[in-house]
Amino acid sequence: MKINSYKKNIFEVALLFILIIASFVVWDSIIIFPIKLLVVLLHEISHGITAIITGGKILSLEINLNLGGKCITEDGNQLLIAFAGYPGSFLFGAILFYSTYKPKLKILIISIISIIIFLFAVNTISNPVLSFISILIAFLIIVINKFLSASISNIIFRAIGLMSCVYVIYDIKEDVFNNSSYLSDASFIAEKTGLSTSFWGLLWILFSIIGIIFLIAFSLRKSKFY
Repeated sequence: MKINSYKKNIFEVALLFILIIASFVVWDSIIIFPIKLLVVLLHEISHGITAIITGGKILSLEINLNLGGKCITEDGNQLLIAFAGYPGSFLFGAILFYSTYKPKLKILIISIISIIIFLFAVNTISNPVLSFISILIAFLIIVINKFLSASISNIIFRAIGLMSCVYVIYDIKEDVFNNSSYLSDASFIAEKTGLSTSFWGLLWILFSIIGIIFLIAFSLRKSKFY
């Protein structure tokens, strides 16, 4: 029984890797666009949630079709707000991945993520096209969970969660190392802390890599496929 369960877990992890590799093959296609948009959206939402928690407010959330994003806030702890983006979007993906192994938690997490995306799309996103797409993503998350079997929906959400975590690394690389003149979260934090943007970029990448390894190891340790 344990051998069969282990084989299933090996198969699942292999399938997740195949999906991730396949996603890089079609990285710039419309197939992956919703996942990339989801990560950018969760990144900016993390800024917004932190602003609210620290006593500030959200003025607007701007995302364009090139997947550039900006959450404009007022008041609150600006350093924490800036810091929340990359770790926040990673944690959303990691929590989604983890929740698929806990059926009751899965329903709660999917509901929370869908509601958060919907509320931000309706109330803060300034681009009507991206607002509509974001609402559609929130709706599709609910549909997948509601109408597909648990095993299939779990694979889909695990793939989305893991790809979200991987995309965070790509996002950091682009913002910090490929566009060093770009005013990013890392450059703002570097200015406030006296530590370089490269330091913060490498720290976030290390955090993401360790987190991804942990998620894969966690998946291998589970004794059930769903």
